[in-house]
Amino acid sequence: MLGVRLDTDLEERLAAVARTQGRSKSDIAREAVRRYVERHDEAFLAEAKRQSLKAAAEDRADDWEFLEAIEAEDGRWK
Repeated sequence: MLGVRLDTDLEERLAAVARTQGRSKSDIAREAVRRYVERHDEAFLAEAKRQSLKAAAEDRADDWEFLEAIEAEDGRWK
């Protein structure tokens, strides 16, 4: 259960939307919160993937520098 306090203007606008759609204010609010949470989850997962790809790219760059150093020392990669 969740209780939410809305300012008068927002509550009136919510009530108007609910009336035009034939739904309750709770239904509209529940849908809005569900969509907000889904967008947040998607954004969080996208950021986690971006950071993972960035870290992987940095690791590959480090590997390349390591291989170049080996080649510089003995003329070949081991």
